Amino acid sequence: MDTTTTRRPERDRETDAATTTVSAGTPPPVDPSRHRSGLSLWSMRHRWLVLALSALALVAGIALMATSGIRTTPPEDQLVGDSAIAAEIEERAGLYGTPTETVVATAKDGSLTDAEVTTIGTELAAAYRDVDGIADIGEPQPGADGRSVVLTLTLDADDDPAEGSTAPSPSEAVGPSLEATAAFAAANPELTVGQIGDGSVTKEVDATLGADFKRAELISIPLTLVILLVAFGAVVAAGVPLVLGLGSVGVALGLTAAASNGILPVDPNAQSLILLIGLAVGVDYALFVIRRAREERAAGADVRDSIALAGATAGRAVVISGITVIVAMSGMLVAGGLFTSLALGAMLVVLAAVIASATTLPALLAVLGDTVDALRLPFTARRRSRAGSPDSLWGRLAGAVSRRPVRWGAAAVAVLVALAVPALGMKTALGGIETLSPDLAVVQAYRQLETAVPSDGTAVTIAVDAPGDLQADVLAALDGIREEAGTLPHVSGLAPEAVVSDDGTATVLPVGIAMDASDDRLPGVVADIRDTLVPRVETALVEVPGAEVHVGGQAAATDLSAWMDDRLPWVVAFVLVLTLLVMTISFGSPWLAVATVALNVLSVGAAYGLMTLVFQGTWAEGVLAFSSTGAIAAWLPMLMFVILFGLSMDYHVFVTSRVREAYAAGHDPSAAVRLGVARSAGVVTSAAAVMVGVFSIFGTLSSLEMKQLGVGLATAVLLDATLVRGVLLPATLTVLGERAHHGPRWIPRIHH
Repeated sequence: MDTTTTRRPERDRETDAATTTVSAGTPPPVDPSRHRSGLSLWSMRHRWLVLALSALALVAGIALMATSGIRTTPPEDQLVGDSAIAAEIEERAGLYGTPTETVVATAKDGSLTDAEVTTIGTELAAAYRDVDGIADIGEPQPGADGRSVVLTLTLDADDDPAEGSTAPSPSEAVGPSLEATAAFAAANPELTVGQIGDGSVTKEVDATLGADFKRAELISIPLTLVILLVAFGAVVAAGVPLVLGLGSVGVALGLTAAASNGILPVDPNAQSLILLIGLAVGVDYALFVIRRAREERAAGADVRDSIALAGATAGRAVVISGITVIVAMSGMLVAGGLFTSLALGAMLVVLAAVIASATTLPALLAVLGDTVDALRLPFTARRRSRAGSPDSLWGRLAGAVSRRPVRWGAAAVAVLVALAVPALGMKTALGGIETLSPDLAVVQAYRQLETAVPSDGTAVTIAVDAPGDLQADVLAALDGIREEAGTLPHVSGLAPEAVVSDDGTATVLPVGIAMDASDDRLPGVVADIRDTLVPRVETALVEVPGAEVHVGGQAAATDLSAWMDDRLPWVVAFVLVLTLLVMTISFGSPWLAVATVALNVLSVGAAYGLMTLVFQGTWAEGVLAFSSTGAIAAWLPMLMFVILFGLSMDYHVFVTSRVREAYAAGHDPSAAVRLGVARSAGVVTSAAAVMVGVFSIFGTLSSLEMKQLGVGLATAVLLDATLVRGVLLPATLTVLGERAHHGPRWIPRIHH
């Protein structure tokens, strides 16, 4: 049977009424009495109570954020596996000791004589006498490049202060020394003077990222407002989604602050993720509902009925979409570790956005009434009159696709697969200072220090936990691997001496590795150390009771990166299965649910490929202002998967729900696809523009990892809203025919 031309007899009476609306592109008449109950109607009846409670929730969220703030997870608590145990041994051994800063002064032209080195060193050391925050000043040392002088400063700070300690952190103590460095540089213009250490890096990175995010917030809000003005053509209507989006972010930040102080600290990126997702979904959900309410009002419904009808149609689609987004975000809970807190923040902001669109928005629209269209922009009248018409660009495209769905669908799949192919070569890594902007002073100082004091690139440590009275045996075992260590590829040698704790129970031997932290060969080197050197040490300590040997240092990054890669398949499987169940129950069609999952997988795969193509190569460095490390941030594939898989459901659910409405009104599946796409095209385009705009701003941040996230999400949403929802989804729905609208009777259906 040709499913594209079949109608159900029980809907014939609706056909004539529905057909009369096709040319105008407006939805078929709907009996408002069918929607006299529900959350939207309750919210309208109790509008002032709902608005008061919403305002109270926002004020409480802001107050929680302002008073307690968000407690973040320290980096050492994010470690996993063998390297996490090694880190604890390193801490006991005092490997890192008191926080230090390194100052390097380099001649801008020519080399330095011995006398000049002595003079500069004396003046440099004198610049830090009696400077607050400095506990000790080392002896100036000449640089290996013959052009530099290097000085080590010991800060009066504590890297890991005990609870109740009044000792400042390195970033708090480093300020006066940075001022002294700047003053010395100003007084000696013939020298390039830089300072680097944990304190200075943390201080500058925090300040830079803080300024970046503040700039992102300042740009994203007016940009979103401009997009909404174009979408609605009225100032008041454009402002409502923005208010709800920002309100959802405020409430979620407050809840996250409370959870971080009472349950578990959150990842430092959680706040950025909440802003990124909250503004996007909060605005989108409100946009969906308001556009539908205005559409029903234009079709003749009064204010009350238009809001009720919007809540029963677009509002229900928002709830289904929100549930699916939350399900996708919950996939990070399967991974655990640092992703647990990211999942918490993301789920809270989506939940806040869904609740706001289902309660606060109907109440606010009921108060505003027709004034929601106040302050109209004159140039939008003509565009509004053609909104949703089957003769619009998207309507004509959907018509062409529905006439030849297999051909169009195959072409779209081919494009997506081609875009996804580069993802097969994706390399992930947790980079270090090389992922920061080269314009930062600490990055320039790091490069300057690399030239002045060439290092082995990075360091892996062999950490031994053993009884203190057998320390001599431990040192002998570590000395016994020196010759074999020199035979391993990329191992430049062992430290002359091991670092030992005061009680002798913790011993750490640094192993030099001749490569950067983001080098994709580093995991192999770490594996060689674990497979070759560790067994030798363990064999030598076989008679030492309770001796344990672990590998740490830069191995922590490779362990964490591998842990993320290992968790990704489990997260993907969890999200796919749960999404399949949610979509099946939501629409009652298992075929539609399977198609939904397949389309989203293709979309995410293409996004992965584009991100790999852009950031693992160097061709886009000048365009996007970054320096490629040849790798993608290890946490990004999992985070992008859950975000994209969730957010793509917004468009999918909204387009599909409009197609099903047209089908229920009496149109055959092919005509229903054309009408559904045409009626949803405007809101999907506007919603995508908001998301692309917000995500693109994050692509301008100085951090390479944030840039990868922003560009990856922006290009993925653009691709999803055009090729996937404009071509592939209509083709899929047409091929499925009535199977997209029906399923076994025993399957419950939420969305009718």
